[in-house]
Amino acid sequence: YLDKVWENKFTELGALVRFADDLVILCKTKEQAMKAIDVLKAVFNKLEIEINTSKSKLVNLWDDKAGFDFLGMHHRKIPKQVKGVAHYILRSYPSKKAMKKMKEKVKEVTEPRNRLFWTMNRMVEELNPKIQGWRNYYAMDAFADLFLNKIDWYIRKRLMLFWNKKCNRRMKHSNSRLTGIIAEHSGLKKLVG
Repeated sequence: YLDKVWENKFTELGALVRFADDLVILCKTKEQAMKAIDVLKAVFNKLEIEINTSKSKLVNLWDDKAGFDFLGMHHRKIPKQVKGVAHYILRSYPSKKAMKKMKEKVKEVTEPRNRLFWTMNRMVEELNPKIQGWRNYYAMDAFADLFLNKIDWYIRKRLMLFWNKKCNRRMKHSNSRLTGIIAEHSGLKKLVG
């Protein structure tokens, strides 16, 4: 219902982007944004649902002070200097919440002690589909590589801990280079590169 009403009457206020129950309205001016909020409240009232005020906010993207999270990505305009003049470019990169979830998924795979009998090949087989899925979703902007590199590093750190426990080494953080070579030979994918 919201999509139809917006399409028929309110497209001049801004572009409505919706996925399931999450939505963003991209407006050119603050006045349009305030009218869009009023329209949303009216439509939601008619549908007898409420706006989640803890997740909803009005954001000015024209400086690099604020952005917004939508569908696992953080979106914000970031200045880029071109011949001494700042040009604002919209950048999208994994949100803090998404980064935390990625790390939790890697830890779920690499931490259980009952997997110490696994070979590195088996561990890499388990991780690669997740890595490929994240890469397909998040690696759309070169700016995102700064964040995805952190996950690549975290994956290698977790593999090093796994391998050192498996080999019963006292120094659990040693031989990172050797572990990286073994993981690479086992076919470990990367988020960046």
